[in-house]
Amino acid sequence: MTPMKRILSCALALVVSLIAAAYEVKDGAVVFSSVIEGTGTVEQAHAALESFFALRYNDVNSTQKLNQPDRLIYKGLFSQLGSFAMGMWTIDAPHTVEVNIKDGRVRVRVSVSEAVYRSTGGSAVRYTYSVPDSAPITAKCSNSSVSKKDCAAAFAEIERRAQAILADVERSLKSSSADEDW
Repeated sequence: MTPMKRILSCALALVVSLIAAAYEVKDGAVVFSSVIEGTGTVEQAHAALESFFALRYNDVNSTQKLNQPDRLIYKGLFSQLGSFAMGMWTIDAPHTVEVNIKDGRVRVRVSVSEAVYRSTGGSAVRYTYSVPDSAPITAKCSNSSVSKKDCAAAFAEIERRAQAILADVERSLKSSSADEDW
């Protein structure tokens, strides 16, 4: 892909993500959320969600931060959100998945408050920046060491991965409730 095509595809991805705007900025974080209906009882949904997160994160004990019958919280990392400056830099973003369960419905929130722009080489250079205070939500990146273009590209990937988690949770809940009616 030529550099001009790459720039145009990034610009198009940015415009599409801005139009979709399936997020809100709340309490210093960008939050992607979804409400899933028809999930069965609290116990059925809880069991399905525990199985889903155990498979998703491989080690549920290191990622699970709260496990109550009607609420689950998991911490994870969106790693390598892109390759920047000819592969010399990448961006990682820690995220939190909060799940609230009621009879017949589940609310899932994926939140990201900061990201880390880090060297992929032997250097330990890292720049942390606030995701809600950076492009494309604002006009520039909150850390002047990180370009607006890199912040916007990482945000588009954060949004894609957060939406994938929301869709996967819904699929997991729907398939587990469908299994009950065999």
